[in-house]
Amino acid sequence: MTISTVKASTRDALGRRSRFVRMRTGKRLVLVQRDLDILRWLYRYRYLRQTHLQTLLQPVSPKRFAERLGDLFHETGLINRPNIQSTLFDARSSPMLYELTSSGIECLAAQDALPHRAVTFSRRSSRSYSPQLLHTMMIIETLLAIECAAMKAPGQRFVPVDEILARAPQRTQNARNPLSIPVTLEPNPRHSIIRKRRETMLIPDALYGIEYDSDGEKRYRFWALECERTSPSWRSRTDASSTALKRAAYDALIASRSYQSHWGIPNLKLHLVAEI
Repeated sequence: MTISTVKASTRDALGRRSRFVRMRTGKRLVLVQRDLDILRWLYRYRYLRQTHLQTLLQPVSPKRFAERLGDLFHETGLINRPNIQSTLFDARSSPMLYELTSSGIECLAAQDALPHRAVTFSRRSSRSYSPQLLHTMMIIETLLAIECAAMKAPGQRFVPVDEILARAPQRTQNARNPLSIPVTLEPNPRHSIIRKRRETMLIPDALYGIEYDSDGEKRYRFWALECERTSPSWRSRTDASSTALKRAAYDALIASRSYQSHWGIPNLKLHLVAEI
């Protein structure tokens, strides 16, 4: 596919293009398989840094790879550098963050190349503020590390949330938030934070699985991922988030096995990641 652009010459005093404002030069790009792979990974994870993409695609020349990302941003409009990152780091010392644009999604869809997503973050305007970006990136980097490990392990395959939900009961697929699952908490000596019966909803930060090939037979294990950045380990109240409350809720969910009828998966464990 050839992308034709309109020439624009706005640059800074040193002749550099802006990091966050798209500035076309009229360069014509022919999309190759590596470009499509970039688009597919960005669709799968919503946001990825340049370093993440380098880890996934292992370019021979990281410098030329970074230049190609710049061309895909400035010349094609298929990928974006979201402004939400500009307030979180020194823009000239940290790896650039990328996302797929609506044009990028259309490009993949036209070739029937949309992959299963690993995350279910809602899409928002590239200029809108996201106070949860650090939490979002914690989820992405945790899942990405798990998928990369599975890619390197013989007989293993990462199972993303879209693939799981595609096999879930129809009522779950049609729900406003398919990841939201009801759970009933009962007083339990293992979880002193629960003092009375309470019904609530659990929405994991992510849901994923690992497929294992054991002597030609496929087996699966599934996890609900929870990433904690700011919630305390304990609160005296149960109307505010805490690690203790989440552990109690997941213990109740796993004991009830309601994940089987809700998500259609045979097993579930909690994967809790907390910043130290």
